Amino acid sequence: MTYTLITDGAYSSSRDQGGIGLVFLKEDKKILEYSKMYKGVTNNMMELGAVIIGLRFIKKPIDSLTIVSDSMYVIGCATKGWKRKKNVKLWEEFDRQYSRVKELCPNITFVHTKGHNGDKWNEYCDKLAVSASKQIG
Repeated sequence: MTYTLITDGAYSSSRDQGGIGLVFLKEDKKILEYSKMYKGVTNNMMELGAVIIGLRFIKKPIDSLTIVSDSMYVIGCATKGWKRKKNVKLWEEFDRQYSRVKELCPNITFVHTKGHNGDKWNEYCDKLAVSASKQIG
């Protein structure tokens, strides 16, 4: 079975809060969506946080996983060896979750999609993340 995790993060400076949005697809059909608001964060924290939360949902072995993000920060730091100077604790949690999931699914790939460019699921996750970032908390 092929699974896809699409993630996005949002941040509102006027409210100093952000949100994450994610969708899991199984064979291109939505099987789960999730969003949540967070206070005192940054946009990059939300982009990375969405991937971390998505990885936490994986509990059983799967054949392959594609993680789709519009964040070059996430893609670059996760796959291209970019320096992880900020959000060190989040990156440590990413590494824990990624290692755990890698044991359940040895075939994991990351794909960058251009944000706000008409990609159906990226736009959907953006709406989830922005809506979460606007919640009153």
